[in-house]
Amino acid sequence: DTMGAIYLGYATLHHYSRRRGVDGLEAVTEHALLRLEKEAQDALKEAADNFPGPLGGVASLVMKLACFPLGGFSRVYSDPKDDLTKEVASLLTNPSGMRDLFQENVYMAAEGTTHQLSDLIRALPICVEADKVAKLIKREQREPTKEEQDLIHQADELRDALVQVDVFEHATTEEAEKGYMRPALAGTKDRLESMDQKSFAA
Repeated sequence: DTMGAIYLGYATLHHYSRRRGVDGLEAVTEHALLRLEKEAQDALKEAADNFPGPLGGVASLVMKLACFPLGGFSRVYSDPKDDLTKEVASLLTNPSGMRDLFQENVYMAAEGTTHQLSDLIRALPICVEADKVAKLIKREQREPTKEEQDLIHQADELRDALVQVDVFEHATTEEAEKGYMRPALAGTKDRLESMDQKSFAA
């Protein structure tokens, strides 16, 4: 677990060096590294606490002295602070450079096509803007303009449609077509049919 956390830490730094300049990337990178540092530290502590056998206690003591010579004072890594976590959450739940980065290479179906992920992505900026307008109206204690009311109504309709359970019988329009088979399953079927040995049973 410790080696895995260290590897992921290096991978995070490598990704940061390649995509440096994206708005909010520093905060997300810092959050990820703080968590990985804490995970590596905790994994070393747990490993030291779990040496088996009659000499396990001795081995545990030696490892703890090597890794944490001052006991708890040597375990300096901690989870990210709440303020940083809130900043990262805001970056990922509102239109931002970081959200655009995560949306890169995500398939987007044409508008009007049934595709839940595409609908969610398109609805986000509308809903965020409508929330800002609603807060502004409440703060100014006034009635919304026609444009503001239309925006709020559009956002409400999108939310109502997207949060419905079991509304979509199929995830995409293609899957609703008769005889549709997912590419992975079709490829498996083709490979099985081309094999000389159809079964590995004795």
